Amino acid sequence: MVNNDFDLREFLTELDRKNKTQKFTIFICGVLIYSIAFSIFFSPRNVVTGGTTGIALIVNDLFHIDTSITVFGLSFILLIIGFFLLDKSVMYKTIFGVILLPIFMEFGSLYGYIFDFDGTSLFLMVFCGGVMMGVGNGLIIRSGFSVGGFQTLYQILYKYFGVSIGKSTLVLNGILIIFSSFFFGITNALYAVIGLYVSSVITDKVMLETSATKTFYIVTDKEKEISQYIVENLGYGVTEINARGGYSNQVKKVLMCAIPTREYYQMKEVVQGIDEHVFFLITDTYEIYDGAFSA
Repeated sequence: MVNNDFDLREFLTELDRKNKTQKFTIFICGVLIYSIAFSIFFSPRNVVTGGTTGIALIVNDLFHIDTSITVFGLSFILLIIGFFLLDKSVMYKTIFGVILLPIFMEFGSLYGYIFDFDGTSLFLMVFCGGVMMGVGNGLIIRSGFSVGGFQTLYQILYKYFGVSIGKSTLVLNGILIIFSSFFFGITNALYAVIGLYVSSVITDKVMLETSATKTFYIVTDKEKEISQYIVENLGYGVTEINARGGYSNQVKKVLMCAIPTREYYQMKEVVQGIDEHVFFLITDTYEIYDGAFSA
């Protein structure tokens, strides 16, 4: 049984309150860097790397509607849908991103006056834009907040259809890039693939990610409380393994749990908060197989 003196909801609320200022600062920096990358490197050259910003470029080409307006409109619609289909606590953290990203994008014209890239090769523009966008995206993910948009759509597909975030990102952005080639040409579409790849690699580096999934091996005296958090809040299964210390000869429980890398920082922070004397190992996991599901 879980310790009756342990209130998981109260603990998570207190933990979130302690780190909110630091995380929100990281989030703002991430959104700012992301918006600068889009406004300076991708938007002027009509390079569609996916997401709501990619749709915004196509809409702007067709109807001359400002990209920030389109991004806000699409993100707002997905935000409302997310409140009905996803955890509301997650969607509350998305509200800030839905508002901030279009605002920062609106100042994109000012960036153009500061930075002059006329005559710069498209490859360098895409490469530098990919690096900046990757850094921004990595910071956003590490903060625990979200800019919404397609990220909300990915979460819906994962929750209700079991499609991994990695696969849905690849498929939806791939379709959008192919579609954009009819408006901006095949050359821009190919450069978009390069930009998307560079951005993904840099995002991985910022997040310390080398695999889509990480496996935790947790040795703790508070296995019930930690299991409760993983099962009830993250929605993942936990395996308890009986183990004996080679030196101390003490019998303890080892919790094994595989989670998406995007939730790695949150998981680590909460586990350390629940048990300050916890010992755990974290490994990169490239495939999970249980006879019915492979990721």
